[in-house]
Amino acid sequence: TPARPKNVSMSTNSDSSNENIKTITSRPLLAATDALSILAFAAIGKTSHNPDGSFDVLAVINTALPFLLSWFAIVPFFGCYDVEATRGSWTRVISTTAAGWIVAVPLGCALRGVIRGYVPPVPFVVVTMVSTLVIAGGARVVYSLVEGKLAPVDSEP
Repeated sequence: TPARPKNVSMSTNSDSSNENIKTITSRPLLAATDALSILAFAAIGKTSHNPDGSFDVLAVINTALPFLLSWFAIVPFFGCYDVEATRGSWTRVISTTAAGWIVAVPLGCALRGVIRGYVPPVPFVVVTMVSTLVIAGGARVVYSLVEGKLAPVDSEP
């Protein structure tokens, strides 16, 4: 079955259609973790492409902005800020992150392309997809550990 955004009511009753969606204001520390993850992705990318490895804050922000906009506009609809999004096993935390990531990051690539006036090359999109999931998913796992909500890893097979 096709994936449907989590906690979005399909009811025609306007009073209840969005009441279950948790936004970044519901979990500001998790939102800050996500923002730092996206900024880290942009900083790593920008410094790795500078011949001298220098760090340009404005270039990092410019690169991160379309991804930040798409992330915070999309992932709440996929349950990424629900309390359960950072509870359970590390695989559950990453899979919950991935549910929003699979839409938000391609949208960020598209927004970046519109802003820059060209379609991003496929290698950029592939590297962006992989690296953002690793960085954001990893950061959310660490967040869950610090929060004390990550289930211990079973030592049994």
